[in-house]
Amino acid sequence: MPGAEGVEGVHRRFYDTELADRASRPLGDDRERQVREFARRCVAEDRRKVLEVGCGAGRDGRVIADAGLAYAGVDLSPVGARICRDAGLGACAASALALPFADDTFDAGWSMSTLMHLDGDGMQRALAELRRVIGPGGVLEVGVWGKDVDDEWYDAHGRYFRHRTDRGLRQLLGAVGEVTAFATWDHLDDGGAHYQWARVAVGATP
Repeated sequence: MPGAEGVEGVHRRFYDTELADRASRPLGDDRERQVREFARRCVAEDRRKVLEVGCGAGRDGRVIADAGLAYAGVDLSPVGARICRDAGLGACAASALALPFADDTFDAGWSMSTLMHLDGDGMQRALAELRRVIGPGGVLEVGVWGKDVDDEWYDAHGRYFRHRTDRGLRQLLGAVGEVTAFATWDHLDDGGAHYQWARVAVGATP
């Protein structure tokens, strides 16, 4: 359990000490393929300004920026944001629940393995923030770990995980816009755990 520092505090402390090592790890074939295709599609569709929520050590960000896109990353960990800046990426430390950008700043958004760590109504609030800063007609791609049944738990480091079913995730993303693509991979024998990825055409903010 997170204790007095809260869920965000636990995650910030964990990733402040872990991200330097993560910077050199490979993304994995599926993740690498998805981020390269995302960057290619952004260029082809003339989406020039891209926000990544949960930029970590900048592994996805380097692929996006190398495609010639104007990249901005945010991460809860100041260490992660600094690693990204040291690699030449625009990044800052911020919460997914309060993105430091004006409405309709970006054409596209990317967030992998981040929003599943938000407790309570955190994911709904983070998606509302993404909808706010990505203009109508923009695109958002999200990836999280999910399960065949709803589940939430804490790991040995105190990190919080919220797993949703494929249907549950699609319903949440529907509040942002139209889910135009959905896929899963890395199916594990752990309560039906698997990775979920979706592309959303962002609608107008109510």
